[in-house]
Amino acid sequence: MPLRILPDDERRPIALALLTVTALASLEGTVVTTAMPTIVGELSGLSHYSWAFSVYLLTATLSMPVYGRLADLKGRRLLLLISIALFLAGSLACALAPTMGALIAARALQGLGAGGLVPISLTITGDLFSLTERGRVQGLFSAVWGLAGVAGPSAGAALTVHFGWRSVFAINLPIGLAAAAVVAARLPPSAGAGKGRLDVPGTVLFTLGTSALLAASTPGLAAKGAAGAVLLLGLALLAVFVLRQRNRPDALLPLGLLVRRETLVPVLSGVGLGAIVYAVTTYVPLYVQGARGGGAGAAGAVLTPIVVCWAVSAALAGRLLPKTGFRRAAVLGAALTFLGCAGLAWVMTSGAPVVLLSVASALVGCGFGPSGMAQVLAMQSAAGPEERGIATSLVPFFRSLSGALATAALGAVLAAGLDARLGPLGDKASALLAGETAEGVPVAVFQHALGEALRPVFLTMAAVSLLTLLAAFFFVEPPPEGPSGPLEESSSG
Repeated sequence: MPLRILPDDERRPIALALLTVTALASLEGTVVTTAMPTIVGELSGLSHYSWAFSVYLLTATLSMPVYGRLADLKGRRLLLLISIALFLAGSLACALAPTMGALIAARALQGLGAGGLVPISLTITGDLFSLTERGRVQGLFSAVWGLAGVAGPSAGAALTVHFGWRSVFAINLPIGLAAAAVVAARLPPSAGAGKGRLDVPGTVLFTLGTSALLAASTPGLAAKGAAGAVLLLGLALLAVFVLRQRNRPDALLPLGLLVRRETLVPVLSGVGLGAIVYAVTTYVPLYVQGARGGGAGAAGAVLTPIVVCWAVSAALAGRLLPKTGFRRAAVLGAALTFLGCAGLAWVMTSGAPVVLLSVASALVGCGFGPSGMAQVLAMQSAAGPEERGIATSLVPFFRSLSGALATAALGAVLAAGLDARLGPLGDKASALLAGETAEGVPVAVFQHALGEALRPVFLTMAAVSLLTLLAAFFFVEPPPEGPSGPLEESSSG
């Protein structure tokens, strides 16, 4: 039975369950930030501190396209329940972890489950709702995602103080089980489930190649001079993957999705958006704290407008986008993002008051909402029901991948700039970022050097946002709603 003809009283609890697992996936990316010092104090393993964050993001990113394709082949309900089960198993293992190594392994399992929660949830909303309804619902998803991410650090701190750090992970269990029960009881099985199989060798090539790209972006490999070799290995593996995918009925990634204008433009727009999101959230706080001498509170005051405005603008865009069309929403969002990035670059090059960074950041956040909504809805509108899962998953996947690579590339630019200005004293400069003193490196000298080294970083962000704006003009509008349009097709739920 097509899911869009389900009565509202059956669709609402499903949508609520999908919102719940989306919030859990977002919270888990940030909730551990304030709990980690306590965790490290109990389990030791300070040298592996960053892995508790990065391994979760790594497995979540790598698994997104696999979940999307399997959701097309085996059914949305089955794959969503599997992803919830893996996420909750990882949460339980985190809560019971006796060592830092066990916690990192559990976080990897947790991320493996989280990789399916958002793409499959968005895919199911595409099955449940028409474009007009979907804009409102998915705008709510984006708002919940953003607000949950903001609330994560505060929630983690409160749980750690009152119930211990293990509660940060254990709390996922009752909430996730309740959502899974609703999905199992209310969401009908997919009409076309079980009619295809996954290209396992291709999936292995894709996973290894993407892993190599992400590994090449890590500071550890760059410091050892191995990043270039790993990057080439990743590109070679992905080239073999692409050759294998041609004309395969069981392709993990149908290449047709990446050559049609209707789907290529949203993907490219997502690549630009991901690069900007990661770059802004990484290098704007560094500029505030390192080059302007602000504290953590000042950095937070610059980032908070981005997330809040993103959530609000996504909710508003979801209501307006069906009326304005994909292109206008994408252009509006990209234009606001460009103005914000240009504003950030102007503040740091002109020495304008730091408060203006918050204004520019708010513009950036206001642009993320319409841009992100246009990308997801355009992909879902252009892909048929049999490809909606993989099409939907490609947007967050390419955002995450481009964000990681862009952050690493800009980090190399920053490091080269600092090295040129500070020379051998650069190794001591990191102490200044931690609020300590560094012998032989005057604070004013370091702040000036960091500001100058960040200049090309901010200018590059503005250039990428301009390219994203140009891409937005090539969005393809959807056919009109009606019996002959794609909005009334039988869903593969």
